[in-house]
Amino acid sequence: MKPSLSICILCLSTALPALAADANEDEGGQPHTHANELQERQPIGKPGNEASFDRTIEVTITETSSGYMLFDPDAIHIGKGSVVRFVIKNFGVLDHEFMLGSFTEIEEHQKWMRLHPEETHENANAVAIPSGQTAELVWQFLSETNLEFVCLIPGHREAGVWGVIMVHHHLAPEPKD
Repeated sequence: MKPSLSICILCLSTALPALAADANEDEGGQPHTHANELQERQPIGKPGNEASFDRTIEVTITETSSGYMLFDPDAIHIGKGSVVRFVIKNFGVLDHEFMLGSFTEIEEHQKWMRLHPEETHENANAVAIPSGQTAELVWQFLSETNLEFVCLIPGHREAGVWGVIMVHHHLAPEPKD
């Protein structure tokens, strides 16, 4: 387990059973939804204005010779209401993706991706990052919640390409970079 996530996982362990109770059991279902539908299902936020953001967070994706694939950072704290521009750099030799979602949504989507590994995401809450490239995603965090960011290409999450975002009411937005 990643050391920087140990505390996060401990804190989140009480929230996961409640989130899992709402999970859709239909493994053949199509979880590709639009951002407004995601907001109705789980309060993850909405796409932000690319011209106006409060904070830039650079996230790198690396792969190790031992088979691990990692996001850095893998735990992020954000203030409720903040608009964040994520700049995701893929330093690996494999293509990856960056998807924001509730724990329930990620679980549902991962099941779907295992059945349809050739599919790509066209959601407002996800971007593809080809090997050696950079992508951006701007997102506004509207609710106090805990979210996951992940690469759901089959096998990548299991190899370590996931992280946690904790949205806090008391955390003030950081100045724009």
